[in-house]
Amino acid sequence: MDGERVIGGYVLRRVLGRGGMGEVHLASTPTGSLAAVKVIHPALARDPAFRRRFEREVAAARRVARFCTAPVLDAGFDEETAYLVTEYVKGPDLAQAVRAQGAFSGANLEALAVGIATALSAIHGAGVIHRDLKPSNVLLSPLGPRVIDFGIAQLVDGDASVSQSILGTPAFMAPEQVRGEPLSPAADVYAWGGVIAFAGTGRLPFGGGAPHEVLYRIVNEGPALDGLEAGMRGLVERAMAKESRLRPTVQQLLADLMGGRQITPETATQVVENTWTGPANGREEVPADPGQDGAGRKAKRWPWVAGAVGLAAVVAGAVVVPLTARESWPYTADFGDAWAVGTSQGGTARQVGGAYVLTANAGWRLWKSAPRREPGDVVVSAKARLEQGEGEYGVWCHGRQGSGDRYEFTLNDQGKASIVKRRAGGQPAILYGPAEAKTAQDNRIVADCAGRTLRLWVNEELLAKVTDDQPFAPGEAGVLAAPSGDQAVRVRFTTFAVQPSKG
Repeated sequence: MDGERVIGGYVLRRVLGRGGMGEVHLASTPTGSLAAVKVIHPALARDPAFRRRFEREVAAARRVARFCTAPVLDAGFDEETAYLVTEYVKGPDLAQAVRAQGAFSGANLEALAVGIATALSAIHGAGVIHRDLKPSNVLLSPLGPRVIDFGIAQLVDGDASVSQSILGTPAFMAPEQVRGEPLSPAADVYAWGGVIAFAGTGRLPFGGGAPHEVLYRIVNEGPALDGLEAGMRGLVERAMAKESRLRPTVQQLLADLMGGRQITPETATQVVENTWTGPANGREEVPADPGQDGAGRKAKRWPWVAGAVGLAAVVAGAVVVPLTARESWPYTADFGDAWAVGTSQGGTARQVGGAYVLTANAGWRLWKSAPRREPGDVVVSAKARLEQGEGEYGVWCHGRQGSGDRYEFTLNDQGKASIVKRRAGGQPAILYGPAEAKTAQDNRIVADCAGRTLRLWVNEELLAKVTDDQPFAPGEAGVLAAPSGDQAVRVRFTTFAVQPSKG
């Protein structure tokens, strides 16, 4: 369309919000899905020191697992514009929900507390401190709360005026943050307490007024927790201890919230998703598939369970029911839901944190199937990094794990991209390439398998559109790695998705 603004290959559709660092836009990706694109003010993006911080902090944010977060999908510079792409979350933020419907209570409040603590567990597990956890940074999706903007406040530490505008109200800052002292994950635990206090009472924990007045109260007074349910109040009081050493860790928060049970972030996320109903009104409507959230997953509507005992019961059930039972599209992998792991002649597949690591032995091609058959013609995407050796890696479609038939869309260590048709017992047919692609440390490969037409994107750039007059039928899709020399090659896949092709 005329007048479209495109940054980094993303078509900006409308402004979702504005802040001290820039604007957040709803955007279309090259594959037709939705994403949230934060466009940084040009004055910041032109600063060499900011660019260095941006690259460092984005790299750290990308390591954060997806549990109850809106993950960073992409980032970069388009001429003098810096941009950050995250998963789009359909729903209001916590501040909007409280203003519209009042305070949260009961199991509703408990699941919110579990979800935010789970997100902090993932963030801290990646070595990141959020630094700016507040109600507007908690989005309420149909599947539960999603924490956004983790680590972003760090980007502007060198610019006090911008930092203040980003932080906005100081109501959720820890005392040590107010004093300008070095921060630890305990500062996020303090903010968790403030956010839950706000959600459970409908009031700011240190009241309103001028920023300096609020900051004084944070350092010298206790939070106002009147009206917060007794069971939650004790945990919030511990989280908001003035001395950081006296606060629980997020793992201890989760254990207390679950009645003393030690659970994994995976199970905690599933608990929230299986019990979350969220605010009844106020969800922002956007053009998207009916019944799906901003990540494209089918939104499940479950009644709330009652109290911590109910949440603990769901934990037990969550272990029994596999995530792969959800036959919704698109399919987004967390690489823990029945992806093959182990060692064979061809190499090794491992699930490491939120990533899937393939080590292919010399002379072998290592293919792994997603635990979901293709629904028809599909778009397959993955983000991956070559960690060791020389060779190629990418995605495949319209194939079978047990046969040699498939289309491969690959990138190699020389930055060359290819589309190859492989047939069992025959010679591979090169349909495109090898050709130069714009590469980065982590590369996003997108393949459109639509009937006779095959298209390939690398890092949001459309490289090829080719035709096969004898196309393979839909079957399975997955990821692959293959060395080019006499040494093994290791590839880390951090994202993978399959969605129906629009042709």
